[in-house]
Amino acid sequence: MNKPIADLAGKRLLVVGASRGIGLAIVTRAAALGAVVHLTARSAQAAADTAARLAAEHGAAVTGHGLDIAAADASARLDAVLDAAGPLDALIYNAGVSPVYARPEKISDEDFDAIARVNLRGPFIAARGFGARCLADKRPGAIVFVASVASLIGTPRLSVYAATKAGVAGLTRGLAVDWAQDGIRVNAVAPGWVATDMTQGLQDNPRLHDRLTARVPMGRFAQPDEIADTVLFLASDSARYVTGSVYSVDGGLVAG
Repeated sequence: MNKPIADLAGKRLLVVGASRGIGLAIVTRAAALGAVVHLTARSAQAAADTAARLAAEHGAAVTGHGLDIAAADASARLDAVLDAAGPLDALIYNAGVSPVYARPEKISDEDFDAIARVNLRGPFIAARGFGARCLADKRPGAIVFVASVASLIGTPRLSVYAATKAGVAGLTRGLAVDWAQDGIRVNAVAPGWVATDMTQGLQDNPRLHDRLTARVPMGRFAQPDEIADTVLFLASDSARYVTGSVYSVDGGLVAG
C-alpha cells in the first residue's frame, strides 16, 4: 500500500525555534503524524514544557532543548543539541526575529547584527551541523528553512529582515547544489503574513492590517498550521525529488 502524502511516522526531526507561532504548529502537526520530535526554544523551560505537553497530547516521543541561536557560542550549543538528539532524518529551521519595523535610516548596526545572527547565520550553522553528521554517517537527510515572502517582494520598513530572508533563499539553493549528490535535500518555505505573536502589532492596528490584507488575493493572514503542512511535506519522503526550491505560501500575495 502506498504511504500517505507527508508520512512522518517514525521520522526523526529537529525543529529549531518551536515553542510558539509557526514552529509550534510544525511540531504539533509532526507529533500528531507520529514523528519523533526534538525541538528547541530560547528558553529551556519553554522547550521542556512544550515537549511535555505534546508528548502527553499525542503519545509521541518529544524532547525539548534550550538553545539561544543568537549566542556567541551558538555553534557549540547547537552541536550539543544535535549530539543529544542522535541521528536525524530532517532539520527544520524556523527561528527568526524581526525586532524593528522602521525606515532603513533608523536601523542601527546593532539591530542589523541581531537580525542577521538569528535569521541568516543561524540557519547556516544549523544546516552545517546537520549536514556534517549526515555526511559522516553516509545517510540522506532533508533540511527545510522558514524564509519569508518579504524576500520576494518589496516590504516597507522591513529591509534588513527581508535581506536576511533573501539570504536564506540563496543559502537554500547553494546548499542544495552542494549536497544533492549526497542525498541531502534543502528547501525553503516563504510564508506571507501569518497570524502569530510576531505580527500581533500589525494585526491589532486596523489601518495596517487592512492595508496588508488588501494586497493578499485571499484577503487574510494565514494560520500557522497552513504553513506547517507545507514545511512537513518538504521534510517528508513525498518530496524526495524536490531540492533547491523556495515555496511561497502566501495566499497569492506574490502572484497578485
